[in-house]
Amino acid sequence: MTDDSAPAARWDEPNGIAPRGTVIVLPGRGEQSAVYQRLGRRMAADGYRVRVLPDATAGMESVTAAAKAVFADDESPAPRVLVGSDTGALLALHLQATRTVVADGVVLAGLPDTGHSGPRNGVEWDAGDWETELTVRTSCPTHQAWISDEARLTRGALTNSRIPEALRGEIDASAVAVPVLGLHGAADEISLLASAREFFARLPHGQLVSIAEGKHDALNDSTHRIAAARIVLFVEELRGSVSVVEELPVRSEPVRSELLTAEPDPRQPATVSSVLITADELAEELASSNPPVVLDVRWALGDPDGDRHFIAGHVPGSVYVDLDVELASGPSTAQGRHPLPNPVLLQEAARRWGVRTGVGVVAYDDSGNLAAARAWWLLRWGGVPDVRLLDGGLHAWRERGHQIESGPAPEASNGDIVIKSGQLPVLNADEAAVFPDSGVLLDARSGERYRGETEPVDPRAGHIPGALSAPTGDNLAGDGRFLSTAELAERFRALGTEPGRPVAVYCGSGVTAAHEVAALAIAGIDAALYPGSWSQWSADPRRPVTTGSDPR
Repeated sequence: MTDDSAPAARWDEPNGIAPRGTVIVLPGRGEQSAVYQRLGRRMAADGYRVRVLPDATAGMESVTAAAKAVFADDESPAPRVLVGSDTGALLALHLQATRTVVADGVVLAGLPDTGHSGPRNGVEWDAGDWETELTVRTSCPTHQAWISDEARLTRGALTNSRIPEALRGEIDASAVAVPVLGLHGAADEISLLASAREFFARLPHGQLVSIAEGKHDALNDSTHRIAAARIVLFVEELRGSVSVVEELPVRSEPVRSELLTAEPDPRQPATVSSVLITADELAEELASSNPPVVLDVRWALGDPDGDRHFIAGHVPGSVYVDLDVELASGPSTAQGRHPLPNPVLLQEAARRWGVRTGVGVVAYDDSGNLAAARAWWLLRWGGVPDVRLLDGGLHAWRERGHQIESGPAPEASNGDIVIKSGQLPVLNADEAAVFPDSGVLLDARSGERYRGETEPVDPRAGHIPGALSAPTGDNLAGDGRFLSTAELAERFRALGTEPGRPVAVYCGSGVTAAHEVAALAIAGIDAALYPGSWSQWSADPRRPVTTGSDPR
């Protein structure tokens, strides 16, 4: 007998804007409901209508009825996407394969391991048997900790009952005709990547994404932000508003020749006015008929409350930008703490901020633009031509007596900017290793970290052999404004920069290095940035490290 009554569940609604799609989440277990609720709120903030359904412990019939009710709701706009995690992934595929509901796409996290045979956790494994796959899960120590009655450690133990008949055996992958996105945790010890690839190869329209440092449940506390961003991209692909960015091939040569030649850069050289704007100039432009988009990028290591600082007081009309989420991809030992964001996701973020073609952008923070420079650099890297930093940041704005606004930002108008990545030069680790042989590699961190006397966040202390210590804080005057062009030019000249000699910068994770790139631009010097920086370099035991004051 089927229970047709759908349990009550609330929607996470977009704030004052027309929803861009509907996301229905099928959790795997009750203990993680808070994570799914955070995922829902996050995606609602990005403009989607989200419903988190009861987890599998509520019973398959009840959850199925809830899913059917959502799809019968005329206010649930397309595209409609099912997101299933762990046991919920099995249910999501079942609902779609049997056409119990007809979604426009399916997202799977906590993937079944359907390609491995043999013993796992003391249970004999038959490839392709999803019921046995769940048995293995309930036999592992992690799952045992979730279940108090060890006598129930049998098939279906996660739902305290036998697995529903419909979920036994292998679901016909060919029957899932819609696009399916798989979120596979790179640190998943239950679902092997090889078997996940094998299963997705059988789907008519499958794509598999590996989330660095993600575990079996790719929607867990540490990775749900990254998962949400990738789900957003998937929904936008279904809407037809974006297409997947093709991965660029990895260069085989150790150093890009264009960074080591003395050929002049064909781009217009930077000037002070193209990098900085004063508080009075910004106030005048905000009062004009074509005001710039203003970005508040308050961020600091150990201070996750930039959004609260924004609500307490900000430049009128500005938009808060989350550096960790919107100006970087997820952290990993392979790529560092703040890898460059996916260009498609950066474009989506910039449009949410209201960035439009032909309209300038101004970024600021309250720390001498040490964080805001990341937004300045990324947008310039993405081909946005008019991006400037508020010299002196929020302190200068207040000092000049300009109005401070409090409360959440008003809903920004949708932008139309197109991000074309690669407009500023970057280095990878191999290129950074040999860069000092032909150019000037600057370390923008504090002198103490350069010398290896302290290392608060990264695996090893010291610096890249051949790099020169150039703390970017020394590019600022006592009031948080940049030094003059002449002062900056003299500083960098003393560090060995000269016409025709290439310059590159790194820091801890690619954030404050952007600040040094801005200071170099004010001085009339173009510089490449090493995005992975010390967080990537120090995590690779193959990379040499130098300590002390000497570059080598």
